[in-house]
Amino acid sequence: MESEIYVKPPSHEHKGSLLHAMLDPNFYPRRPPGVSYRETHISQIFFAGDLAYKIKKNVRYSFVDYSTLNRRLFFLQEELRLNRRLAPSVYLGILPISRDDYGWQLGSDAHTAEYVLVMRRLPERRMLDHLLDTGQVSPTMMDSVAETLAPFHATAPNGRKVRIFGEPRRIRDVWTENLSDLDAFIGRSVDARTISAIRDFGDRFLDAHSELMLRRCLDGYTRELHGDLHCEHICFAPEGIQIFDCIEFSRRFRFIDVASEVAFLSMDLRARGASDLAERFVERYLELTQDAGLTQLSPFYECYRALVRGKVFTLISGDSAEAASRYFDQAYSYSWQALKPFIVIVAGLTGSGKSTLARALGRRLGATVINSDATRKRLAGTAQRHEQLKYGEGLYSPTMTARTYRKLADLADRHLTNGGGVILDATFHRAAQLAPVLALAERHSARIAVIECCARDDLVRERLAARAKDRGDISDGNWEIYRKQKELFEPFPAALPYLQLDTEPPPAHLTEKAEEFLRSALVRPNAGAVYPVRISIDALSENR
Repeated sequence: MESEIYVKPPSHEHKGSLLHAMLDPNFYPRRPPGVSYRETHISQIFFAGDLAYKIKKNVRYSFVDYSTLNRRLFFLQEELRLNRRLAPSVYLGILPISRDDYGWQLGSDAHTAEYVLVMRRLPERRMLDHLLDTGQVSPTMMDSVAETLAPFHATAPNGRKVRIFGEPRRIRDVWTENLSDLDAFIGRSVDARTISAIRDFGDRFLDAHSELMLRRCLDGYTRELHGDLHCEHICFAPEGIQIFDCIEFSRRFRFIDVASEVAFLSMDLRARGASDLAERFVERYLELTQDAGLTQLSPFYECYRALVRGKVFTLISGDSAEAASRYFDQAYSYSWQALKPFIVIVAGLTGSGKSTLARALGRRLGATVINSDATRKRLAGTAQRHEQLKYGEGLYSPTMTARTYRKLADLADRHLTNGGGVILDATFHRAAQLAPVLALAERHSARIAVIECCARDDLVRERLAARAKDRGDISDGNWEIYRKQKELFEPFPAALPYLQLDTEPPPAHLTEKAEEFLRSALVRPNAGAVYPVRISIDALSENR
């Protein structure tokens, strides 16, 4: 929050409105050089010099009611009280705003028309979301977040009036209400198929874990917590970690199981591509708390929290559709939890579109994507692209290719050990390249399925020409390599669940078709069998 940027007010706002007044530097006692502005679905925040001023919007949703001045004042007072627990130096006080014939007056209570919360401005470059975007977050930093939260959770109130909000029926009510709110968003930032899968996952999870939830409720794990613990609300300030902007408007969103709070931050880290940091944060928190039941509930609470973030971004006006879709995809990914561990091989010749599909499936399935091009380059200690490379030479010699496929299996091993899912993005055009993957799947009793991507020759040639102009693409694939791969391609064994996918249609259509296939292919065919079927090296030569 360091840069001073004047943001023009929305065109529909009248020039005499409070919004216009608060965007004017002359409105403030110490005239700042400029005023910047941000809004959420329920608040407006103005950054003026070293202070920030927050007002509640006059809104009413199913989960919050700020529709009267007295209610807005009450919740500002609650926000001040509650946020001083984890950010005492940030929250300074509340001021009235009056309006008379001369306009809007900050600090005057002559004709009070609104109230504003005054806060010390935190450095935007030290916010966790910014630090993640710029690659500045270390594992020890996440340790320090866990070390801040653990004692806060241990001492937070957990009396009877708090604990009742941890009862399974109340958790189910919140879950059901949240899903009902999302019905209005279908077709905008989420589709009906995604919501249906999420609803089915959540309902089944609640049925299976209600006893654990009740036991945790009785044991005091439901406490008065922050309630909105995501990356945008954590600042690594010079004076220490500041965790701000907690939930003040709803006790049922603040009186929660500590597992729900930890899951919120873990989910947000994963949604931002920092799964390793999420795991480190949870690991350190568990070391400090010895909370044995927390991880059992994490999939449900992370799914729920992702839905909340998706809903929030859908409610915000402006360019938030991409963020909303990202969180809805994250929520959907937990619906694949019961099918893990699994291995999905996304195969195909160079230029077939396999990497595009693999990335989309990784996001939707909550699986780690391991790319053969990136793995090969790391093994060789280079990031350089070789545009004139010939098939079978240099980086693509038989020896180097065998090393690459063994490394793919080695990288997948850790994720399968932790009960995860992996997507292997590689050509797999020779049958023997499957051997280390099949051995890995058998060792972990992991389900396995193959999606082979294909496309017309002219479309592949067009894609390869476009790729050659993209300096950010690390693939060395070219037309000559494609032709040689096609000549030597060996079909996949018939024993493996298999889908051949023409990648000419739009990506969203392809992803949907792939998911439909995987929903059935990754399910145990019967109670006594697990994919993969044991396949010998000799069997790899069998055509389907």
